Amino acid sequence: MRQKIRSCPGYVILRFFSMLLGLSLFGTALTSLSLGQLHYAEGGFQPGAAGGFLHNLSASGETFSEGQNALAGDGDDTVNILLIGQDRRENEGRTRSDTMILCSFNKRTKKLTMASFLRDLYVPIPGYGSDRLNSAYVFGGMELLDRTIEEDFGVRVDGNVEVDFSQFTQVVDTLGGVELDIRADEAEVINFEAGSNISAGVNRLNGLQALAYARIRKLDADGDFSRTSRQRKVLDALLTAYRSASIPTMLAMTTKILPMITTDMTPLEIVGHSMAIFPYLSSAEVVSLHIPVSGTFSDQNIDGMAVLVPDLPANRDILREALAEN
Repeated sequence: MRQKIRSCPGYVILRFFSMLLGLSLFGTALTSLSLGQLHYAEGGFQPGAAGGFLHNLSASGETFSEGQNALAGDGDDTVNILLIGQDRRENEGRTRSDTMILCSFNKRTKKLTMASFLRDLYVPIPGYGSDRLNSAYVFGGMELLDRTIEEDFGVRVDGNVEVDFSQFTQVVDTLGGVELDIRADEAEVINFEAGSNISAGVNRLNGLQALAYARIRKLDADGDFSRTSRQRKVLDALLTAYRSASIPTMLAMTTKILPMITTDMTPLEIVGHSMAIFPYLSSAEVVSLHIPVSGTFSDQNIDGMAVLVPDLPANRDILREALAEN
């Protein structure tokens, strides 16, 4: 099911990320400082010890090429960014990708299509047989996840942005907490996880409480749909608090958040995509859909796993049609 929406998790993350990059574009020195705080995926760009960020940017010989953005055969107008949300516990390494949202922005029509891939999709993973889609990230990181999406759904990913949601606790605390309307059963789970004593109704949650709320999985019959809805509410509340913060607070937030982001894009690609997208995000029409789409999958139990087995040709066609409408 498709709908116009401005509060899905991917939209909030993308806008939040672009806001931070937009701030960094006010000056070359700040750009160098900000993008130098990002984590870069293994095998990709790495800021050099000699010469720093600006040396790498100028000496790389790269140019931002519109033609590199081949997206579902649609040509040069589209930028495709995959948002990867990690829900890592303390002392864990790379885990399954908890959230996977393809953000397709058309620079000509100024439209943003958000396609959420459910983590329990049971699909072929190149070199590993069939498994849950979120396993591709464990097996081979961003590269294998991108290749899986391209081969199964016919969409090429131009770059990846990964966020570790557990680290947002310090961001929430820096902003003084976030306000959320909590149900009684949700409050019970939060109190157990965070050692707190909140009750039903509107509460100002600290970072630990907000994380406990976003991780609730078993209170609702629809499972992952309600869990991702809670994540959306936390991110919306966080963005609202960020928007109303003072400039000094925003700059402080920038220094905290950028080190939480890992990407496989080079600094020049980041700047190029940000300059193309950032001016339009506040007014862009946003279209959202879930993959698999209703009526195009079956619930099955395979090797002891509860999975969603999609009709790949049907979902590929629906996704391509949605992106072509951009």
